[in-house]
Amino acid sequence: MEVSRWGLLVPVLTAVVHCLALVNQEDPDPMDPGPLDSPPRPALPCHKLSVSNIDFAFNLYRQLALEAPGENILFSPASISLALAVLLLRAPAASRPQLLEGLGFNLTMVSEAEIQEGFQDLLLRLPVQDPQLLLTVGQRWFSGLGPGATQDPVGAQKFIHEYVEKQTQGKLGAWVEELRNETAAALVNHMLLRARWARPFDPSATSTKEFFVDEHRAVPVPMMKQKAPHRFLHDPELQCTVLQMDHAGNATTFFIFPKRGKLGQLEDALLPETLIKWDSLLRTSTSRLELLLPRVTVGGGLPGQPGLNISTITHKAAVTLDEAGSEAAAATSIQLTPRPHLDLHPTPRPGTEFNRPFLVMTFHTETGSLLFLGKIVNPLG
Repeated sequence: MEVSRWGLLVPVLTAVVHCLALVNQEDPDPMDPGPLDSPPRPALPCHKLSVSNIDFAFNLYRQLALEAPGENILFSPASISLALAVLLLRAPAASRPQLLEGLGFNLTMVSEAEIQEGFQDLLLRLPVQDPQLLLTVGQRWFSGLGPGATQDPVGAQKFIHEYVEKQTQGKLGAWVEELRNETAAALVNHMLLRARWARPFDPSATSTKEFFVDEHRAVPVPMMKQKAPHRFLHDPELQCTVLQMDHAGNATTFFIFPKRGKLGQLEDALLPETLIKWDSLLRTSTSRLELLLPRVTVGGGLPGQPGLNISTITHKAAVTLDEAGSEAAAATSIQLTPRPHLDLHPTPRPGTEFNRPFLVMTFHTETGSLLFLGKIVNPLG
């Protein structure tokens, strides 16, 4: 994973915190960019994590895209990062620098203490209980497992499954994960998001139209229709259209629609710098748009990759985008072997129809956290 470029980016983005947070939260009108000389909000401890966490997410996305070309991708970078950070910050001091760099951190720019403070701050700021925005985040240790343990492995596995189902309100379906014989403990992180659009779609305007999965196949999908002001732009360098749709709360979603045949070019260019460029341009790129957007219901995850004293990592995510807003859930489970490495006690046309594969990113705006990242090849799943 590349980490050298953070020598220049991290201090700049820490100073310009409104870029990290993606949306100026002091602005009372979400469509009004406000005066260019308005002062940024004070930096939060979690802002020091934003660039590295987004870079980690984009690198993981590219890996999944290579392994499963032409398929839907969906995962929660925030859930995975939070779970891994808990483990890595409990690793022996000698091994922590290499592990943290693997997560995209440049320890010459941000210290281990600042990273730990940032993740603790993130866990405090992410949960939101509001009629317009629900975001729950949490994690739990399950210990006393493995050979010689008094706890019944079948019972423990059933308890973990029930815990995930309850915390994600059944959004993920059945949590299928078997505890390995050598597993001594498991850490489970969960996330649930329910966010209404700031400008909901009218369900009566939704109609069935073709969505082109690839050059040779189309599927009928419900296409939502709306004529409203939104932030959007055309990136001539990457040959894509970027649409930002705000939620009625502390969240926003980016839709990135590459031109036909340009998806690979877009995926290769996914960097924090690219995102910040779009965010800066979108602040002054608001116009009334006649929008046709597919209703989406997809799920995803990633395969476990053992390493260190981690025997397996399981991650599952699901999202529904409809006329009212977005509903998504994710869970990450990390099984640990009993080796003593860790302390286990813890510019488009005004009318545009988006009917080809696209990328979607949902952010928590106060913290700049990338909650969900995906590629929608088939909106029906």
